[in-house]
Amino acid sequence: MYDHIKQIYLVYYHELYRFVAKHCRNPDHIDDIVQNTFVEAMKSLETYKSRSSIKTWLFGIAKHQLYRHFRKNKMQVDLDALEGAAWATHNDFSDKLLAEQILATINDLEPPHNEIMRLRLIVGLSFKEIALRIGRTENYCRVNYYRTKEKLRKEYAYENL
Repeated sequence: MYDHIKQIYLVYYHELYRFVAKHCRNPDHIDDIVQNTFVEAMKSLETYKSRSSIKTWLFGIAKHQLYRHFRKNKMQVDLDALEGAAWATHNDFSDKLLAEQILATINDLEPPHNEIMRLRLIVGLSFKEIALRIGRTENYCRVNYYRTKEKLRKEYAYENL
């Protein structure tokens, strides 16, 4: 088993390092993330099911390690700055990962909270337009948006969400 992971390490280390370096600027953190990726790979090598290539599997682990790193270091994202098309077009990998997680959380919310958040953040509607769409008052939509935003801020431990 160790020979196999050693071989994977030798083949993919530099490519994996470059991948992580594109998304993380601190060289110390890059090393930690790469090493954690190989530790996780070693732990789960027995459960690898060959549904994808070793490289794809390894880079998937690295992506999750990057996400853990960003969450642990409490990356700050302003939800209002990511309204509309910015969700889909934002170039920073860490923001994309965070946006995916936040969107998944929003999709799991109960109606009408999920609809209010989607219409405000993704579609970019005003509270007045949202109120007309869902048949509630503008104030109801505004209050629920800010309450849900606070809930997300606490859940993700971000100060500037």
